[in-house]
Amino acid sequence: MEYILYFSTSPAPQKVTQEHLDRLIPMRFSSEKDALHGAVLVMRGGQHPWLIAGPGVVLDAQEIAVRCEPILRMVRRGTDA
Repeated sequence: MEYILYFSTSPAPQKVTQEHLDRLIPMRFSSEKDALHGAVLVMRGGQHPWLIAGPGVVLDAQEIAVRCEPILRMVRRGTDA
């Protein structure tokens, strides 16, 4: 199974179209969990995840941010030490 994370240096538009996605470089992962961890790395690097798509899964930018927040909090705690 393949989960694809699309991201950019600019925030995602309100409605992401296939035309938008065709301009981005997709990152492929073998699990949803790995794609979310990839999104965390993207965010920590100052970029913006737009979409994660895979079997039975479509997460938009807002949902990615919500799902990644616990991971980001954990990472921030680790760097505050």
